[in-house]
Amino acid sequence: MIEIEVKGKKYNVRNLGSEVTLNELSNISYIIEGQEKDHTEKWLEALSILGSKELVEVIGVKAFTNAVNAIQITNISNEISPEIEVNGRIYSCEVTDGEIELSALDLSKLEKLALKGGAWGNKAFAVVYKDNELRNIEHYTNAHLDYKAKIFGENVTADVAAPVIFQLAKIIMEHVQALIDAQSKSV
Repeated sequence: MIEIEVKGKKYNVRNLGSEVTLNELSNISYIIEGQEKDHTEKWLEALSILGSKELVEVIGVKAFTNAVNAIQITNISNEISPEIEVNGRIYSCEVTDGEIELSALDLSKLEKLALKGGAWGNKAFAVVYKDNELRNIEHYTNAHLDYKAKIFGENVTADVAAPVIFQLAKIIMEHVQALIDAQSKSV
């Protein structure tokens, strides 16, 4: 956490992955990747999530630039945890040599989320991490995915989630390109 002082008042800004939830990371990523706002407006919105709306209304240009430079919410390890515990339950995903192993069904669900747009990180995390106490068919119901997206979004921090989300985005892009290439060869 960093502290910014403006006109004698101190404001705290969460700037580390361990201080930011998956929901916040998803929202900030969606804001930053959006096309409809300029760079300053995007970072002002991100700063209001990480700090406060009051800070955004009073912060000067130099302090604003310094705050943006100090935000390290995605500057984290690439290590993916094969298990996480949330609310007393264990959720796991398959990881081999640092790479997430997905089923074709997982990939289909992830591709739909990515194409839908918006802040899809918490839903993608819910697809990948499965409750060890459930049968395979139960993992994919919309109600269960929505439930996990909610609890993961509120309880998993960006330092745990970001490597997973970044790797999933890469896997989706590579897979879609491979399917496009395969289809062009068959036509």
